[in-house]
Amino acid sequence: MEMTQALALLSQKPELVTTFPEWLLPSTLIANLKNMEGVALAEIAGRDSVAAVLKATEEHPIKSVLPTIAYTGTEFGDWERAVATSRFVAERLQGSGVVVFDPLFLGSPRFWWLLCGRYISALFGRFGFYTPCLGCHLYFHALRIPLARLTGASYIISGERERHDGHVKLNQVAPALDVYREFVGRFDVELLLLLRDIHSGKEIERIIGQQWQEGRGQLECILSKNYQDENGVMSYDEEALRRFFKEFAFPIAEEVVRAYIEGESPDFETLANAIQLT
Repeated sequence: MEMTQALALLSQKPELVTTFPEWLLPSTLIANLKNMEGVALAEIAGRDSVAAVLKATEEHPIKSVLPTIAYTGTEFGDWERAVATSRFVAERLQGSGVVVFDPLFLGSPRFWWLLCGRYISALFGRFGFYTPCLGCHLYFHALRIPLARLTGASYIISGERERHDGHVKLNQVAPALDVYREFVGRFDVELLLLLRDIHSGKEIERIIGQQWQEGRGQLECILSKNYQDENGVMSYDEEALRRFFKEFAFPIAEEVVRAYIEGESPDFETLANAIQLT
């Protein structure tokens, strides 16, 4: 990948969901992927995403991996770190018989806005809580579904875990992970959450094959830890969380993804104006 072109693209963060520049996703590669068996899209972020890909290729009939780096509008840091992580995956799988392609950037800030930003006040009123992180992780998974359909990928590999050495992230609690899997499955793609029950960072390092501090080498988010109080404590109402997905995020994301799959450009303004939360 030519990083000069990639960084120019990331300075604008355009709509990249089903249509990509030829230099980023060549039409010949799309055609080749469609004719391959065992194609998987890999979410690339930090060390957990690496461990997830390695574990997936051991446990599933995956023959080729397309690394994907998704953007919203809230990240900051060095984007070359994510590309380096993708290269690390390719190096670890060298000689395994699994083909790892160059990483692909994708994103739709307007989709993220609709799902996570537009209705903050109204969502507080409707459900009694709000965090963008739940909708954001649903966005990450939903965003890759049209690409999976475009390339014929059977799997989306994710490194989400319920616990991180005793710490819990609200976007990765059990009810949220259940929703993500159910959502992706509706589109005949399987979301692999093979690290879900791995709580130890040491076990993640064992899978990777080297020491790797959590958070090192990955982008940061300006909204990090927004669901914690001033003492770093997180609490949530599971029923309210489930309602948030069922009554708002799930149906909105489904409508957007179906539009993408049908070859349409979602009209985010119209969708936003049609939402009733009172």
